[in-house]
Amino acid sequence: MNNDERIEEALEKLWVCLEGEPSLCLSREKILAHAPEISLEHLLRHGLVEEAGGVVRLTAAGVVRLTAAGTSEARLAIRRHRLSERLFHDIIETDREDMEEAACQVEHIVKKGIEEEICRLLGHPETCPHGKPIPPGDCCHKARETGERYVVPLTNLKQGEKGVIAYIKAGDSKKLQKIMAMGVLPGNAIVLDDNFPSFVFSVGYSQYAVDADMAESIIVKRG
Repeated sequence: MNNDERIEEALEKLWVCLEGEPSLCLSREKILAHAPEISLEHLLRHGLVEEAGGVVRLTAAGVVRLTAAGTSEARLAIRRHRLSERLFHDIIETDREDMEEAACQVEHIVKKGIEEEICRLLGHPETCPHGKPIPPGDCCHKARETGERYVVPLTNLKQGEKGVIAYIKAGDSKKLQKIMAMGVLPGNAIVLDDNFPSFVFSVGYSQYAVDADMAESIIVKRG
């Protein structure tokens, strides 16, 4: 882990302690306990934390808070981490332990453009798999203003609406195998032909009928 990654990890842990309340203060002891990866003085030198009383020198009994810059960096780090968790939980469907390890590695290489694409692919999720809030990005605000839903379950399409299969969300491996055996694969064009009493859809020259539970597992890019 390089220095920048250690800073991100430390800021994430401070954010978790504050959980969206950056104006709150933390004792030096609590910060050292939750973020041992990097020295408090290092965060101070980079302008990421400040002593609550305005004193530059940190004392053993001092309390600190995130600066505006520290809050912004911590917010981005948490957003990338929790989006990475959703990616591995929802699409790759790893277990909790593997999800955490993978998310910790991926978050450090996710840049803004990629982060927004992941967010759009996931449908702008509001919480991570643990139920904690994902700080919204510019793409989320835009989606809420315009009503954009980049990806939706097949059940959300209207009769006759077309799309492209984004991914298959199926925790049951037998269900996943059954869907893929139909030729329902990411990247294939799909058309919803009917939605009652079954969901009838076409992929290529083939037509299939599935129940609502299975249709809910097929995630589609609209348009």
